[in-house]
Amino acid sequence: MKTNYGLGWRALIIYFVLILLLGALIGRIFFIQINDKEFLDSKGKSLLYSKRPIVPLRGGILDRNDFPLALSINQYDLFALRNFSHDEYIKLKKIVPIIKSFKSIIELNKKTLLFSKLDFSQYEQIKQLRIDSIEIETSQKRYYPLGEQIAPLVGFAGKEGKGLEGLEKALDASLSGVAGLERLIQNASRKVIKRPILITPAIKGESINLTIDSRIQFYTFKHLSRFIEANNAKGGSAIVLDNHSGEILAMASYPSYNPNDPNRVIQRNRPLLDAFEPGSIIKPLVLAKAIDLGLISLEESVNTHPGFISLNGKKISDPRNYQTLSFKEVIAKSSQVGVSKLALFLGIDGLIAGYKSFGLSKPPDLYFPNLAYGTINARPNISDHEIASLGFGYNMTASSLQLAQAYSVFANKGYMKDFKLFMSIEDSEKYPVISSETASDVLEALELVVTDGTGLLAKPSGYLVAGKTGTSHKTRLKGGYDKSKYISSFAGIAPLGSKRLTIFVSVDEPGLNNYSGGAVGAPLFAAIAKDILSYLDE
Repeated sequence: MKTNYGLGWRALIIYFVLILLLGALIGRIFFIQINDKEFLDSKGKSLLYSKRPIVPLRGGILDRNDFPLALSINQYDLFALRNFSHDEYIKLKKIVPIIKSFKSIIELNKKTLLFSKLDFSQYEQIKQLRIDSIEIETSQKRYYPLGEQIAPLVGFAGKEGKGLEGLEKALDASLSGVAGLERLIQNASRKVIKRPILITPAIKGESINLTIDSRIQFYTFKHLSRFIEANNAKGGSAIVLDNHSGEILAMASYPSYNPNDPNRVIQRNRPLLDAFEPGSIIKPLVLAKAIDLGLISLEESVNTHPGFISLNGKKISDPRNYQTLSFKEVIAKSSQVGVSKLALFLGIDGLIAGYKSFGLSKPPDLYFPNLAYGTINARPNISDHEIASLGFGYNMTASSLQLAQAYSVFANKGYMKDFKLFMSIEDSEKYPVISSETASDVLEALELVVTDGTGLLAKPSGYLVAGKTGTSHKTRLKGGYDKSKYISSFAGIAPLGSKRLTIFVSVDEPGLNNYSGGAVGAPLFAAIAKDILSYLDE
């Protein structure tokens, strides 16, 4: 009988193929059993899903005209998931230039970045495709358009979106918004296999408008930084107030830093955080209280001969012997002897009460962390020399903001305002500090400072202003004063007609060849005032 060997071999091949297929099937089942056991067992139960927070877009910090001082920009990254198809690849390539080949994406067999930083148009087009096998991850970038011009005030937020410095930190709760929630579908290896499902949308953080005018901020910072560099100074501050509205228009601090630079070196906000001995800047406050109490008149005279006064064995001197001066001239010439006699006439209780009525030695009503508010020497058995020193700005400290607000009283007919930094805050109530007549008298003295006194360099071309110079020695860490280190300042009101602005500037440790308030503070005030007034006149 003839054997059919061909048929037998064919049967063996078929059996072999069947065995191989069966083995592959068993292997696949085993793989699924082991690796996707969680997926199969859960069948939609909680073990299949994980939840992921959706970070809300951080609210912006804006100036009074909605110019952004800090804003968050969404960035979108496109990912392919494990079941990504060739058809989907082709659809996406029509929208974004994906460099990776489809083969290389599939071979990775995991969540794979396709394109980084989609623009918003690309993002919207891809969303409309409704592809389940892709994921668009959203991240945020915080950007500060004015950079170092306003960094010490605005501060910055960290990579996690939390405010770390300045207003970013103080307002973090409002700016942060409310996180959303989405559900991820994963396999046993915790790899995302499907587009996330939205559970709760994120709520964007609140945007906050400051009273700051970005143009005025620019002029203020420009001149402050220029003067500090030109005078080889350690640092300085400048603040601009709108006397009519009770708003802070600019607040500059130098040195500053770039908040957009991750390697930034933080610098403090000097107008709010530094308290210093103001020197002669304080003298008009003493004059104001003495006039207001009816103790003296503006034109009344005081004898400063022989150009010094000795108190408790210590000498207080003027640059020269002015002989007899009116109290208006005491301010214009910045006579230490004249104001010392006035301070002693007022007495320690009168001085302290007067300073406190101008807002000194108490925290300003401003929402900012760690505000400085200064001190006043009020120790028991205080000496006459110490009382006299209080009259010309020693044995006491104050911040730039406090001194600016104090000078605004002369512009606002004797009324004090708590100046605001946020547009949303209602106008604060004003309260009387001195009479309108007294405020007018002091302004007359401050005008003489600029026209015929220590502040000749404070006059901006084309405008009438009034103000006062200040020069004070800095203290040593171990006590006493360092005769080689000064703070130079100027507080002024501009223009004299409308009295709209109060501008205060201070320069920390200018060079020894040029250090007085008249030589450094006054021209800095003039430069800032000139640009701002020109801008406001546009």
